[in-house]
Amino acid sequence: MKALDLYAKIEPLIGFYDEYEELYSSYLKLISNLDIDNLLDIGCGNGKLLKLLKKENIKAFGIDRSASMIQRAKKLGVDASTQELLDLKNSSFDCALAVADVLNYMESDALKVFFDEVSSVLKKDGYFLADVNTLEGFELADGVLVRDEKDKFLSVESFFEEHLLTTNITLFEKKDELYKKINGTIFQYYHSKIFFQKLKNFKLINTYPVSIFGENTEKLLMVFQKVK
Repeated sequence: MKALDLYAKIEPLIGFYDEYEELYSSYLKLISNLDIDNLLDIGCGNGKLLKLLKKENIKAFGIDRSASMIQRAKKLGVDASTQELLDLKNSSFDCALAVADVLNYMESDALKVFFDEVSSVLKKDGYFLADVNTLEGFELADGVLVRDEKDKFLSVESFFEEHLLTTNITLFEKKDELYKKINGTIFQYYHSKIFFQKLKNFKLINTYPVSIFGENTEKLLMVFQKVK
């Protein structure tokens, strides 16, 4: 099973829905101050942010590589697809988002290519909003999370070393009297603010520290504007 599909499977067990509502709220406040007509949510996941945008009468479209997540999003009545950025029409959006660690799943070279692709779908002077985990956020993620429910047992072990978070996921699902084991590994990479200040197609115009799990600053929310 692909790592993204495995994460989609365990998401209801992990929860943190209230905490991510706080993150979504931060995005909505920033978006409300921008002059935009349409928006692209990259890595839209379960579609909850798309639904909030829809309530605010913001025309939004979401893409995600997990077919399972897109199915959940569509059940919320939002517009979403498994299309890739390269499948979308050039210069077609006023604003794009990458919410909840999307950028951290890419190494530096892949991230540069990603920003080029984001630039291609944005209109002139378009905006891109995204968040990344801080060092403090990664250090807080280092550890073990266990969920034990009636017919499922989940273990998530994370190790943060040399700016790399390795997360090993093990899920046991009961079917009849037997348990089926599913496992996978997800990698997340730390990127400093300096990396984003040196991008060729975007100018980093503002940053905001974000705390959703307590007093610690786990994330940095960034606002970019297309310059080429």
